[in-house]
Formats: sequence, C-alpha cells, structure tokens
Amino acid sequence: MPKRARCPHCDRLFTRDRLDDHIRKCRARTTNRGGVRGTRKVVVVDGNNVAHHLSPNGVPRVANLVLAQSSLLKAGLRSIVVVSAALKHKIDNPEVLQEMIAKREVIEAPRGTDDDITVIKLAQSNNADIVSNDRFLGFLNRFPWLQSRLIKYRMTPSGLILR
Repeated sequence: MPKRARCPHCDRLFTRDRLDDHIRKCRARTTNRGGVRGTRKVVVVDGNNVAHHLSPNGVPRVANLVLAQSSLLKAGLRSIVVVSAALKHKIDNPEVLQEMIAKREVIEAPRGTDDDITVIKLAQSNNADIVSNDRFLGFLNRFPWLQSRLIKYRMTPSGLILR
C-alpha cells in the first residue's frame, strides 16, 4: 500500500505523489477565500528553525530558506529571514547562504547573541508575525505579545505552508 499523507488545509488523505498538486489547489482556494492569516504583511522568519526543518542527519539546508522565501513571496508577504552567525559554519551550502546575506535577503544575527532575540526584536519593531515552529518559551514573560504572533509552518516539496 502506498504511503499517504494529509493535506494541512483540508485534512484529506492523499498518496504522496498526488499530495503536492492537491496542496497547491487547496492553497489557492484558501487564498481566494480570505488571503493570508491576519492583517500583517511582514513576517520575520526564524531562519535556523526553517533550515533545520526535516534536514537529513541534522545538517541544516539552505534550500529550505530559499523555498520559504519564495513561498512567502507568492503568498503576498514580505519576509525578513534571520539566521545565527554560526549557521554558515554548519549549513550544507555555505556559499549560497553567504551570497544571500551579502544581497541582504537574509539577516545574520550579531556574533555572540541569541538569534531568537534578534527575531523577536525585529518582529516587534516591524509589527510583524514570526514564522517558526519554536515556542520561544524563555521569552514569553519578557514579550507577552509573542504567543499571539507566532505562526507555525509545515515544509513540503512545493513550499512552506503556514498554519
């Protein structure tokens, strides 16, 4: 029996070879019904979290960052991607990440600082939501608004899906 997976939009089961096509159609229907969740048009992306998502052997992938940016752009959102200074030493393709940083497509958190605090402060100053599967538990007392602005995601071969 072929493996099956659920659509994150309508929760229907599909074989994996049909799932991506269905997700695209389902996403289009969802967007036509009301657009992107909330009213904010700017999102701050926790780049380390996205790069590590479903990465084999724990090696972060730059392809996840590129896919996330293109998906958010298609959804009509402006994304600010933040990565830690240490990520460029661990990622599978450091040259591409360096190029993205040089083009200002990705912001590198200052060395020696927590990239999560950079993500939070950028979201606060830009009145933006945060795209991450991290719960930021250590920061909830300092930033009570944080919980309401977190957007979870799911990564598929066709792109990033916001929940």
